[in-house]
Amino acid sequence: MKLSEVVREVIRLGDASREYWDEELPKHHPFYPVIRPGENPTPPPPEDAEILDLLKRLPENQLYSLILLAYVGRGDCSADDLPHAYREMKEIFPSSDLVVANLAGSRALAEYLTDAMEEIRKRHLDLDKLQLATAVAVG
Repeated sequence: MKLSEVVREVIRLGDASREYWDEELPKHHPFYPVIRPGENPTPPPPEDAEILDLLKRLPENQLYSLILLAYVGRGDCSADDLPHAYREMKEIFPSSDLVVANLAGSRALAEYLTDAMEEIRKRHLDLDKLQLATAVAVG
């Protein structure tokens, strides 16, 4: 699967998850947005498990590219020097398990990726032709 396809799928699943939470939380919690202690938790949407499964199956280079895009989308990195930012992601998250945990735990992942894709479009970059993993020094 191409990186652009992965991003589109995570956005699709994340949007569906967000819609579920927006609809279900008020039904299960009478004082929503406040969730009081002792209230039964709302069961998660199936899309959350699908996102986790997808993330666990991604090759390492796509996984790190995805977290890089999430960080671009939330404004923590610039899309102007993606190879440098990719190296930073590898330093910040020394294992793919940490990347998966960070991405899967983000309720705003779809929004971050949507914003990142806008930044990529503004710069006329082809997400599937970026060579981010090869820019990492071996040593």
